[in-house]
Amino acid sequence: MRTTLKSLLRDPSAVTGAAIIAVIALLAVFAPLLGGDPDLLRPSERLQAPHAGALLGTDEQGRDMWTVLLYGARTSLGIATACTVLAVAAGFLVGVACGYFRWVDAVVMRVVDGLMSFPNIILVMSLVGVLGRGVGPVLFGLTVVLVPPIARVVRAAALGARSAPMVESARSLGARDSWLLFRYVAPESVSVLIVQATMGFAATVLSIAALSFLGIGLPPDVPSWGASLSAAQQYAAVAWWIGVFPGAAILLTVLGLILLGDGLRDAMDPRARRLAELARSASAATRARGRARARVAARREDGRA
Repeated sequence: MRTTLKSLLRDPSAVTGAAIIAVIALLAVFAPLLGGDPDLLRPSERLQAPHAGALLGTDEQGRDMWTVLLYGARTSLGIATACTVLAVAAGFLVGVACGYFRWVDAVVMRVVDGLMSFPNIILVMSLVGVLGRGVGPVLFGLTVVLVPPIARVVRAAALGARSAPMVESARSLGARDSWLLFRYVAPESVSVLIVQATMGFAATVLSIAALSFLGIGLPPDVPSWGASLSAAQQYAAVAWWIGVFPGAAILLTVLGLILLGDGLRDAMDPRARRLAELARSASAATRARGRARARVAARREDGRA
């Protein structure tokens, strides 16, 4: 764990991504203190450009865009966090069971393959259309589409752990399946969850924005970045700030999550960590040779003088 943390801290991209996500999370947590009332409508101040009273301007309903962005971050990060936690728990259980028990794998993974054959946004739209609008249906739909990829990755790790010599030896000595699962298979499958959860979190943030943009799922009174982007289509010529700031918030959030996920993947993969160390060593050697050549050239110039 300490080696992974050191490798992560040496990666500028991962540190940058973690800093971006930390700032956005803090803004979302302290939204009631940093912003105003998201339900306060001021029709007389609609579509005002950024000024001293509203640093990011106002939207088509007269709401302060800074407040809308803060509460939109709470909506996106809150739903994405809940979806990711539920999907990681369900995907881990399904993946471990399918990787260890062949009869479970033969049945459950066919269902997982069927779910993965549909585009995520189409499947979520179908589920929300059946269940109705609201945070609950959106949470359920996004969790359902996030479970299959996590289950597949965990299943691959569980298959490798199941065939390990230590597991085969323990099984030949009469160890029970439940003991093998908790002692060997499950711990070996945990390492792949962190990276997969980070990538799934980013995909969920984009899906929430897409659903809100299409007017599906979340009620109109729930602030969201996607709803602001949808409204910006009608006022792009006269109020550019309605679409620019929510779009920048989505871009920064997804970028931070991707940078952090890539850094975690490299830090937790021993092969990638060795390659990174070799690359740093080669870069250091190249710089040392360059400095040595510069010193030799300087001495020659001094000798000629």
